Amino acid sequence: MTPNTVFKVVATKHIDHDHRLVMTLLYLPIIGSKAYTLYMTLCALLDRSQLRSPSYPHAFLFDILQLQKSELESARKKLEACGLLESYQGDEDYVYELYLPLSAEMFIKDSPFAPYVLKNIGQNRFDELLDLFKIRRIQLGSYDNITVSFDDVFTPAYEAIKPTTSQYIEGRRKVISMHHDFDVDVLIESLPDHLIHQTTKTKRIKERLYHLAYIYALDESSMRELLQSSLNADTSINFSELIKKAQKRYQAKPKNKFTKKTSGYDIDYFKSTHPKTIVEDLTGMHVPQADLKIIDRILTEADMQLEVINVLVAYVLKELDNQFPVFNYFEKVIAEWKRAGVSSAEAAVEHIKKRKQKIQDRKKSISKKRTKTLPKDVEVDWFDDYLKEQNKEK
Repeated sequence: MTPNTVFKVVATKHIDHDHRLVMTLLYLPIIGSKAYTLYMTLCALLDRSQLRSPSYPHAFLFDILQLQKSELESARKKLEACGLLESYQGDEDYVYELYLPLSAEMFIKDSPFAPYVLKNIGQNRFDELLDLFKIRRIQLGSYDNITVSFDDVFTPAYEAIKPTTSQYIEGRRKVISMHHDFDVDVLIESLPDHLIHQTTKTKRIKERLYHLAYIYALDESSMRELLQSSLNADTSINFSELIKKAQKRYQAKPKNKFTKKTSGYDIDYFKSTHPKTIVEDLTGMHVPQADLKIIDRILTEADMQLEVINVLVAYVLKELDNQFPVFNYFEKVIAEWKRAGVSSAEAAVEHIKKRKQKIQDRKKSISKKRTKTLPKDVEVDWFDDYLKEQNKEK
């Protein structure tokens, strides 16, 4: 890297006020002022509409941050180590991909970072910081709820709204159907008090345990047994050890038979199904242990809505003729979808539709010029079925 080597910045989301608070009050004591300033500067360079920046020479960063090359590289590595930045080196340029900081709750309860903050600023300052992020709710038991309903204020409106098949932003998410009777709260309550680490009760950990229970077909009793033998010295869960033991138990179980499903993959299906079930429906086969491990890794590391992961898994399987690829293959598709702003099942399907159309247009263009045709694009059965259903509705 020289001062004239260019770089650009990409991201999947913009940093908001809460993220800035976490960066300033929690990350700053760990990464230091230079890394903090570098992160905020890279965020500021992003074009708000495209979530990417123009190209700049590194001299721009040297000058605006008043840093030497070695200082900039040290700051960059701190951001990378904390999961805030990924760096990519090309033949003649660099790409810096920004990631959002953890929420305050995840930083304090689930991450390895909190002990470093405590070490750097001391117990008193640490307690003061935690107080800034605590929510103090007003007890409303002694109050009367006098809130009015909609029809107490607004009279009926009889204007008809034209029917539409367009998709709009949806804040609520459907509960994922896993066909697995597993109660994570029962599991937690069944553990002896001296084995319950404070992080075990967080929403994130509970969701992780729930997914693992479904993936590896564990009931509360089996999961309890594996958990008790997979704890660290401080009673936190050693997930690497837990997964190894879950895989070993899963491998010894008799395998069920599945009926291959080749149609009916609509948006509701992707919003209400687990990725493991997607694979079983598409292949009609028991999911191998190695593939389950990849599914678990996608769920843990992708940072995407489950409905988007479902479309992703179905798309990749069909693209590769039901061959389940290594995690790195999924990782590349995930990165491309994030850069495209795919954040829902609807957006994922639309993204695939546009891609198919581009390939078809290129084929037609090349055919007209009487040049060599492109290889036949993979037919995505479930996607074509979905489009047919949408056309019928219209």
